[in-house]
Amino acid sequence: MMVDFKVPWERYGIISYLAREMERFDVQFGKTSLQKIIYILQETYDVRIGYSYILYNYGPFSAGLANDLDYVAALKGVKVSWVNTGGYNIKPDIDADAFINKGKFFIDPNKEKIEEALKVFGTMTAKELELNATIIYFVKEYSEEDKDCIPSEIHQLKPYFDEEQIRKAFVELKCKGIA
Repeated sequence: MMVDFKVPWERYGIISYLAREMERFDVQFGKTSLQKIIYILQETYDVRIGYSYILYNYGPFSAGLANDLDYVAALKGVKVSWVNTGGYNIKPDIDADAFINKGKFFIDPNKEKIEEALKVFGTMTAKELELNATIIYFVKEYSEEDKDCIPSEIHQLKPYFDEEQIRKAFVELKCKGIA
């Protein structure tokens, strides 16, 4: 009996695609940044990649995405390397084009949304993405009348962001129609 495995090329392809697209920005694109950009694509731009997220140390986190990143890196779709200044850097590897081509059926119809998201979030550092993705996570979890307490809730969870910084990011997301 033959087993029919469905290979999630949309997931593998978008990892390589984002690694390629993020090269045009002057910012370190690491594991945290990948996690947050994929989360934002799913939750804000309706790019249905299918990852499940929980709130974790650095904001929304998907174990499935972390595993897929390791798999794509092992097959040379991306290269994940440690940066001496701290954190990881994700770049396209020698087989990135193959992964992107196999994921074209998913990437192409979503290119406009991906580009729109990268215009807003592509230049952000991992820490800025952490804050913005966490705000988006809270907005999705809270009712409309409870949203005013989001900055203080996030500050309690992440005291290294001051409340004014959180409020400012929250207002910016609201102005862009995201929060």
